[in-house]
Amino acid sequence: MFKRKIIAQNITNLTDARYFAAWGVEYLSFNIIPESPYLLPLEKIEEIKNWVEGPQTLLEANALEFLPIADGHILSNIYSSLPLNKIAFFRIEMIELQKGIPPGNYIVALTTADVVTFNSIDPSKYEDCNVFLDISAYDFSQLDNLPKGNGLVVQGGEEEQTGVKSYDELDVLYEWLLEEV
Repeated sequence: MFKRKIIAQNITNLTDARYFAAWGVEYLSFNIIPESPYLLPLEKIEEIKNWVEGPQTLLEANALEFLPIADGHILSNIYSSLPLNKIAFFRIEMIELQKGIPPGNYIVALTTADVVTFNSIDPSKYEDCNVFLDISAYDFSQLDNLPKGNGLVVQGGEEEQTGVKSYDELDVLYEWLLEEV
């Protein structure tokens, strides 16, 4: 559907999960970090997962959680040389990308102000990597300036009431992704 792979992160409700599944995203990510404002209990994750078809399930954690509910993990500032039997994405800072990173799957936050810095990084520093750009703080009026070819990480948010939510800003991104050349 899209030319880019998409991770929808910090899913906290069925409304977001169904919205992003309808987009055809590759991954829905649920946060199980105890101090996270997006923390969901495993029972709630299981409940949401049972209502959605298509996307794989990622758990964002501070350590590997080998749980059958997850198809993979998002780990913050942790590199693992252990052989993993599930897909793993590692959150890193832009400075780490500038220094060079080993092969793997990475997520780096990208604001509108970061585009110039990202574009100045020698691609050989991450040539054997899948780098996903977390654009949850990006100005969607500047979508045409996004670096080409990278996966994207997006985020929903709180419902106005159960099952009711406005997706106007995310709809702009969806339309842009459909038209992207």
